[in-house]
Amino acid sequence: MAAIKETCPTMMDVTNANSCMENFAGMGSVAYFGLKSDLTAPLTRTDNTYSTPIFNSGKGLYKFEAADEKQKIVGDSAGYRKGFNLIATVVSEVVDATTSKFARAVNNNDVFIIIPDSDGNSQILYDKVRKVKADSGGINSDTGDSASSDRQMKMDLKLNGVVYPHLFVEEPTEGWDSLLASAKAAAPTATP
Repeated sequence: MAAIKETCPTMMDVTNANSCMENFAGMGSVAYFGLKSDLTAPLTRTDNTYSTPIFNSGKGLYKFEAADEKQKIVGDSAGYRKGFNLIATVVSEVVDATTSKFARAVNNNDVFIIIPDSDGNSQILYDKVRKVKADSGGINSDTGDSASSDRQMKMDLKLNGVVYPHLFVEEPTEGWDSLLASAKAAAPTATP
């Protein structure tokens, strides 16, 4: 693939004085999945932040309520001038017919993932040409073998070859639930 020519960010000091905030680990207990084919146009990126997704009529995001304190995104360097690889982990404490169908849909479609972080920030795994996908064993489920076992489905989804170790996305003013496909399907149509 061709080299990506993008201006490097300006170096800056990263100090406690200019980063006075709590830095809590973990992410939200919900993830939003979207199909790239449902977008009206590819998302645009400025630095490490993508624009809010805009969907074709009747299309939107799909909400996945996940386990508390289990979601994360890891950014790993692929080496000098080779960009970064991202891995989003989403865990469900439900193993049933619905999560089974959802896992198959994620495994076989060209998806992107948005996971809300703290203070209105949301991170995204998205690239207009590269796919978010699960490696062999990247989506696994386990019913457990006893009442005290964990019953869960875990999705480790990867996006390789991006220029930042974390990618963000602008959240709509009304929140991510306002972009749900199910909300758009349920919206009343205007009468003439």
